Amino acid sequence: MSHPVEQPLWYVLRITYQRELRVKEQLDKMGIQNFVPTRRVRRRTAQGQFSYVTEAALHNYVFVKTTRDVLRQLKAELIPGLRYVMRDIDGRRLLLVVPEDQMQSFIAVAGNTEEHILYLSVDEIDLKKGEKVRILGGPFAGVVGTFMRITKKHEKRVVVQIEGLVAVATTALPATLVEKIV
Repeated sequence: MSHPVEQPLWYVLRITYQRELRVKEQLDKMGIQNFVPTRRVRRRTAQGQFSYVTEAALHNYVFVKTTRDVLRQLKAELIPGLRYVMRDIDGRRLLLVVPEDQMQSFIAVAGNTEEHILYLSVDEIDLKKGEKVRILGGPFAGVVGTFMRITKKHEKRVVVQIEGLVAVATTALPATLVEKIV
């Protein structure tokens, strides 16, 4: 009797001491699909000169697409210090799993370092105030999120949220670039 093959899912893992980029490098070498949102930041060197460095935009989190068995092995043997991100659902503590379509939209927005995007805490937004939309054109074409006005901003942006963790907002978009999803 054969067992069904477990499908890889997107898990959210916590890593300490801001080692996100080192863990990403290890996962890349192992051939495990992962995502760490990054941004370019201008820093002053010890000699007083400015340079640009890449750093994690969302500290202490790594998104990993793998099976539960590989995830257990990663955590137990290969990368010390990884922790599961859990959430309460119906009174049970479960691993935080991000649906594939939501993760692809998040990667499309958070992975675009050329555009001016905003990272928001889940407390800063109320997604009930916006409309569910799909972006039709531009660098974020195909992204699905909530079209809404961000606090203290005049323009509307599309917000993609990883529930309970973080939200990311695109650059300002005209209403002509989005279609409402019913």
